[in-house]
Amino acid sequence: MTTHDADPTNWVGERLASDGHVHSTFSDGVSDPAANLHAARDTGLTSMVMADHVRASSVWLPAFVSAVDELRQDAAGLRILIGVETRMLDAAGRLDLPSRLDGVERVLIADHQYPTPDGPVGPAIIGDALRARQTDPDTVVRQLIGAMVAAMTRVDRPAVLVHPFSILPKMGLTEADIPDDALLTLANRCRETDTPVEVNEKWACPGPAVAGVLHRAGVGLVAGSDAHHSAAVGRYRHVREVFEAVATPMVTA
Repeated sequence: MTTHDADPTNWVGERLASDGHVHSTFSDGVSDPAANLHAARDTGLTSMVMADHVRASSVWLPAFVSAVDELRQDAAGLRILIGVETRMLDAAGRLDLPSRLDGVERVLIADHQYPTPDGPVGPAIIGDALRARQTDPDTVVRQLIGAMVAAMTRVDRPAVLVHPFSILPKMGLTEADIPDDALLTLANRCRETDTPVEVNEKWACPGPAVAGVLHRAGVGLVAGSDAHHSAAVGRYRHVREVFEAVATPMVTA
């Protein structure tokens, strides 16, 4: 028998004490890493992942790793991990990563653009194709999930699937358009690869229904503010609501 935490208050509280998705001035954030660290302390966090957007062409990664690593000396017990956020490039799950990831401890996999067999395209293009009935929601979502599943096998260090399905509204779809069997396929691959899924504050996704399926399938759920300003670090509303909705005692054979 496997018993999940019988005290949902503890389960929620432990996850809300972490922020797995904080950006800085090294990419598109407003606050520098030091300001984000101070905010995390003020919020009472116990751990955080400082992660900025990278592409294969990014050259600033060594400086970012050095800056965050230096901050660890003043972290005062707050655990800081170094991460990068990258986009899926195609339906085969290729990722837009630099050739060297020295010092990087987490790879955040995101659905910034739609991964087609021929490369990434903007969600508006897929939305137009859906409205013109050149494709259908089932095909679109299954291909998206297929790319997510493939991407998890393309990293050589711990990965996190961040703000999954944030691209759906940009294409005119919702999480209700996700086929049940495809979501379970995603959950199984997450569990097999030990890849947690982020519940994201900025994009308010996934919602309780999708997060609940993942949770019941044994997938780890983590909190992420997706903060681009220090004032948002560790500040949750959507994330708290989702965790409270899924955090019920559960016993499985």
